[in-house]
Amino acid sequence: MDIEHLSKSQIVLLTLLVSFVTSIATGIVTVSLMEQAPPSIAQSVNRIVERTVEKVVPGGQTAAVVTREKTVVVKESDLISQAVERVNPSVVRLYTRDSASVFLGFGVVVDASGAIASDSDIFGENADAEIELSDGARVRAFVTARDAGSGTAFLQPATTSADGKALVWKSAAVALQQPVLGQTVIAFSGKNISRIADGIVTALIPRVESADAARAGVIDTGISADAILPGSMLLNTDGEVVGISTGVSRSVSESGFISASALIKSVSSGAPVLDKKPAK
Repeated sequence: MDIEHLSKSQIVLLTLLVSFVTSIATGIVTVSLMEQAPPSIAQSVNRIVERTVEKVVPGGQTAAVVTREKTVVVKESDLISQAVERVNPSVVRLYTRDSASVFLGFGVVVDASGAIASDSDIFGENADAEIELSDGARVRAFVTARDAGSGTAFLQPATTSADGKALVWKSAAVALQQPVLGQTVIAFSGKNISRIADGIVTALIPRVESADAARAGVIDTGISADAILPGSMLLNTDGEVVGISTGVSRSVSESGFISASALIKSVSSGAPVLDKKPAK
């Protein structure tokens, strides 16, 4: 067939056919390259397959079921932003109760009563602090227990804020399982404004038992130590707390976090309760 003898309509149809075939070939090549890409490149892409089941029942015939599959590409950056948004209402900042109101570190709400877990080192000999919620409300809180093995402190806040408003607490989801090597994790940081830093789990340092003392397990990460503050939380991409930065974890590794399993164990088993109680 001589292209010079084609009509205008035939040339347009031929052009559309070539474009269609080219687009299909481009899609096949792209998918093939993504599957062969090294993990460092493909790490930020997850594939989720959604199934849509439809029943087709023509008149007078037996029902037939048609299953259609659609692939949705979810970027890891989207998962990280969703995880941070999910945990943000459970994050608090702690300050001294003097006129200077010096920033001490972070805490995380661990149950519906408002109990807060933080880094024990930031309090020193003090047994109280002022906490600031994500909405800006401030309330006094008292240290009720400390766990030397994990370096965590537990605080119980007053039932009303400094301006007399009732408080509603939203507890964070705590991961029940240890993260795995290479898993993406996010650290919550920022003294004045919320900041995050992401990295991967580089080592899982096991719990140490001895006759004198015990140390909780530590999750070592590739997150820069400069981005980690006392009490900073370590999150997975599901928005669950997998660790917390304490003096104990930082003594093992500057980029380390005490495993969240220590928080669960401490809350369930209890720790020495101090004499001071929160005041309303």
